[in-house]
Amino acid sequence: MKVGIQNKEGRLILVWNDGKRRTMAIGAADNKGSRAAAQRKKAEIEQDWITGHYDRTLLKYKPRILGKSATEISVPELFDRFTKYQAKEEGLSQSSIVTRYIALRKMLEKVLNVPANMIGKKEVERFADVCAKTLQSSTSKARIGLLVKCWDWAKGKYHVAEDNPFRGLDNRFKSQQKKPPQPFSALEVRAILDGFRSSKYYSPYADFVAFLFGVGCRIGEAVGLRWENVAADFTSVYICESITRGVVGSTKTKRSRTVNLSPSIAAMLKQRKENCHASPADLVFTTPTGLSINDRNFRRRAWTKVLQAAEVPYRKPYTNRSTAISHALAAGQDYISVAKAAGHSPQVLHDNYANIIESRSVFVDFD
Repeated sequence: MKVGIQNKEGRLILVWNDGKRRTMAIGAADNKGSRAAAQRKKAEIEQDWITGHYDRTLLKYKPRILGKSATEISVPELFDRFTKYQAKEEGLSQSSIVTRYIALRKMLEKVLNVPANMIGKKEVERFADVCAKTLQSSTSKARIGLLVKCWDWAKGKYHVAEDNPFRGLDNRFKSQQKKPPQPFSALEVRAILDGFRSSKYYSPYADFVAFLFGVGCRIGEAVGLRWENVAADFTSVYICESITRGVVGSTKTKRSRTVNLSPSIAAMLKQRKENCHASPADLVFTTPTGLSINDRNFRRRAWTKVLQAAEVPYRKPYTNRSTAISHALAAGQDYISVAKAAGHSPQVLHDNYANIIESRSVFVDFD
């Protein structure tokens, strides 16, 4: 097997065929010094081929610290590359990237900003200590699980420890049984809606909150709703997009759906459309300054303060979704139809709301 040296746009690359066409960047511009380095790498690869020590993963031959193909990189950089891979291969939703991957990346920047090949027991224990102090057990386990996947993926591509240092670390955290949804009561819903409508500062969000309670969609789906996806007669909406903290993406399940609206929600949208003179591509719900609603800012500022003023025990805004689903089921709606409207898997919805579904009599009332 012979390895060739080529100039590609001013940068040196090695080219050869081991049964499969291979190219590898040297990580340097074409000059006398990099030519000499390329010759040494060429000789190493050819000698390994002859002696039977050839590394088909190519990790042995890749530049460790120079260029885009460097294999000795920091933990945050490694996780960035893993995130891109996951986004492409797994089709991650933008909300998942923002809430799970970017959140973990920020943590790695603060706690494990060191070369990935230096990560050992001491470093992962320090990471676990920070998790224990700042996160819930379920979140800690989820983040450690992502790092386990990241390290398994990195083997053979980047210089990391042969044994995955994060494997088994999640055993430090006890599994927490997921609590069933605790929806708002009808009285609490009315108190929240009245609180927003009468608020001096947060009344612009009253329609947004009413829509969340009335449709049962995810917050990002309500934020991403555009007028072009509202039926001309305002009787339904087509949910096909989500916006999470300014980033546009698909729905969580990657599936679009049409949701029929109640008369009150239809009337609210009609009135809103008449008052705003919006174009089809404009968002239906925005901040008072016309920007897309940031779920975190909305929760911290408007939601928390309005619930406090209304004397309603705090639950996250996402509880609007479980509230809409729970009340629909309690009113006798078929759970498969509710699942379809909410963009839920019927099985997941049944598992989460079985106490409501199964609390009704299965027999027909003939009286």
